[in-house]
Order: sequence, then structure tokens, then C-alpha cells
Amino acid sequence: MRYLIILSITITALLTTDFSENKLVTASPLKSCLDCHPTLKDKISEEKAHSPVKDGNCLSCHNPHTSNYKGLLTGTEDTLCYSCHKTGKDNSFSQAVIHDPVKNGKCLLCHNPHSSTNDMLLTKKGSEVCFTCHQRDSIISKKESHPLVKKGDCIACHAPHSASNDGLLKKKSADLCSDCHKVKEGQFVAAHVGYPVGESDCSSCHNPHSSDSRNLLKASIHRPVAEKGCTACHDAASSKEPLTLKNKGVKLCYDCHTDTIKDFEKINSHITGNRENFCLNCHNPHASDNKSLLDKKEERVCLGCHMDTKRRISAKTTLFKHPKLEDCSSCHSAHGSDNITFLKAKESESCGIGKCHEQQQVFSHPVGPEIIDPRNKKEMNCITCHNPMGSGYKYNLRLDPDKELCEQCHKL
Repeated sequence: MRYLIILSITITALLTTDFSENKLVTASPLKSCLDCHPTLKDKISEEKAHSPVKDGNCLSCHNPHTSNYKGLLTGTEDTLCYSCHKTGKDNSFSQAVIHDPVKNGKCLLCHNPHSSTNDMLLTKKGSEVCFTCHQRDSIISKKESHPLVKKGDCIACHAPHSASNDGLLKKKSADLCSDCHKVKEGQFVAAHVGYPVGESDCSSCHNPHSSDSRNLLKASIHRPVAEKGCTACHDAASSKEPLTLKNKGVKLCYDCHTDTIKDFEKINSHITGNRENFCLNCHNPHASDNKSLLDKKEERVCLGCHMDTKRRISAKTTLFKHPKLEDCSSCHSAHGSDNITFLKAKESESCGIGKCHEQQQVFSHPVGPEIIDPRNKKEMNCITCHNPMGSGYKYNLRLDPDKELCEQCHKL
């Protein structure tokens, strides 16, 4: 009888307890959390505490008993954040160019979920939170710095979540610069020899962050520009007309770069894009901080077209990648090649003899002209089994090496 009474009391207690939405009714749910998490107590009273923390509503994000997520969260951090912080009419989280932490659902890389002494619950002040990922030295280490960069006001020009312009710029280059520099007025047009600066990309010549050159000019100036100025490629402008090119399209570049013509005549050629001058798909005609006057860092230039490679590199299933994958030109020819995938050498030579994996070339699965892949009747080489762009298997193998990979050729 005593056990029946105890069982009856237990059942009654369970029936009168509210378990909806993982909420256990107690006299003070917040107090229960603070009994074990006393360090949060001071933060709850902070003026800039997160609203759920201010309200003592820990259970809006955490499960008090068990969870499949770190910190006993009730879901992934981005799912929890987006449940309150909607994208809104301005699509501030889903425009064409998305900041990597936002794309990967890593809100807590920049924001503190409980409280902060900084605006917007940022983990650090101003530009310091940006320098968590973006290297400070590469941005502001040079002799002259842009005033806004000195102040650490990154978001004056860049959107922190997403934007419709490259580099997460809030506006197109000239429009953005015009907010401070009246580039559409006479003095700027005169200084640029009639060049229509109000309709162009200011960053084609100027580094918007810092530079060792006056007027924040980029490190490498195209030789004709450095030696002869604008009139090396453009006709002298009249007082009414902007500069015009002396020659149309790619012919203008070929006037100086005669050796490059041969590269574009190879089996695989990088003549692509819808511009009249395809050189401008990759190169800046005026100035650059990158080698070979590339318009952006080499990796960004290449991945701008090779979206399949970009998706593979960034995929969550890609656990292994070739080191220094961002240095595309170490293996590939930029303009043209007689080898597949624009390799500088044949597939069998690109990895082994005289290269990085010379040892593996000797002690490995047989490769070469005499070893034929039964699937496509072509010679086997390194990339038959390995994918240097990334794989879910060690050694960048294309398939599971324990069985599946070998069975492609060696049937049981």
C-alpha cells in the first residue's frame, strides 16, 4: 500500500508538470541556471545583454537535460539566431555575396550570445572583430592608410553579413568613394586626364586600405602607365570627351604581349568571358597589389569562374585538400596548355618526377602509358585515383580506399 501511495504521488506530480517546449515549471527557472553558472549573473544585468538573457529565458536556446548540440543548445547556432533575427525586407543575410561566417552559420564567431560591452553583442570592438579572421598586417601595415581604416570603421564601406557587390561593399566602388570624395566633380576629372572616374572602379588603381605609395596607389603599376601615363593606351582626351582606347579589345594588349598569343593558340585556351578584351577577365590594366597585375588574389580570380572547384573546396564533406591550393599557377598554366585541366606538364609528370611527390612516383601503384584504365582505355596517372581539389578520404583519394576504389578496376 505504501508503494502504491508513493507511485500515485509521483504520477500526479508528472501530470501537473508543464513539459511543453522543454520548459520545466519551477519557482525560479533562472535561479536554477545561475546556481551552476554564477559567472552569468553579472552579465544579465549588463545594459547590452541579449534579450533572452535579460528576460532570464535560458530555455529559449538551451535544453536543460540533453542535446545533440554543443552547450546544450536546442538547435544549430544559425537556426536559433534566425528564429528571431529574420532576414527582413533588405535581405541583409542573403544577398549575392555572403560573408563566410554567415554562409557557414557561424554567428558566434562575431557575436556573443549572452552579453557584450560592445554594440550588436560583438565579441570585440570595431575592426578588432574583423581582424579575428582578416590579417591586420596585410590590410593596414603599409605607410599610408585610409582614414576610415585608421579609425577601425570597416562597416563604413563593408556590409558585415551580405551585399550585392564584391568585397561585401555597400555600394559600387565609385558610388561608395563619392560619399567622401566628390569624384564626379571637376578636380577629380582633371586629375585623371579626362578619365570618367565617376563611372569606374576606383580600386583598379588605388588600394582602399593602405599603401606604400602616395594617394594609396597600388604596389605594381602597369609599365605603360608608369612610363607614359594614360596616353600609352588611350588617345589624349579633349575637354569634352573622356579617354578612348587606341586599339580595340585584346589587340591593344597584344601590341606589347606578343609571346602570349602563342599560349592562347594551344589545345586548351583561356579565351573566355563575354568581354571584348578577355585579358580583363583576370588582369587589371592599370595597377595591382597582386602578381602579374591580377585583378584579385590568384585564388579568387580562378574560383570566380571555376565554381565547381569552389563548391568542392568549401563543401563540408571535403576533409582533405592539397596544400597551397590557392596557388593555382604552381600546377596550371594561366593562358593555355596542351595538357588536360591546363596543367603545365603531363598528368604523369605534374606530381612526380622533379616535383613534390617524386618518392611516391617510384613506390606506388603502377602508372604511365603501359598501365591502362579499363574504364576509359587511357593511361593511369595520379589523378586517376586522387583528386587534388579535395576529397572526403585521406590522401585525397576519390573513393573509399578500403574497397570501393580498387574495385573500379580490379573486379572480384
